[in-house]
Amino acid sequence: MAKLIVVFKNKIMQEVKLAKETVRIGRDPDNEIHIENVGVSRFHAEIYRQEYPFYIEDMKSTNGTFVNGSFVNWKVALNDGDRITIGKHDLIFQLEASDYRESKKKIDFGETVCIRPENKRR
Repeated sequence: MAKLIVVFKNKIMQEVKLAKETVRIGRDPDNEIHIENVGVSRFHAEIYRQEYPFYIEDMKSTNGTFVNGSFVNWKVALNDGDRITIGKHDLIFQLEASDYRESKKKIDFGETVCIRPENKRR
């Protein structure tokens, strides 16, 4: 099962298994990952799974969400070891071996047909 390791000033504050389809992160106590810090919005971001992979989506937070130093404009697929920055906290995304095997399964699209427009000369 995938998990997030919440780090503040190089100290592990908590580890959260991503057991639900959607995990909310923010300053409000109703979030699954509650971060009490003024740089964190009440409902800052969500991590969710659509089969595989996992995604993080910024919920129009005031100070933004970053993955590996890059600003999350809308949503970003997460990879094992990605560092999510919210306020002054880092959240390290980790997949377990079973998650990794699932994420590497081939997707069967059935019969796929590509239609290419003809090159017509005038």
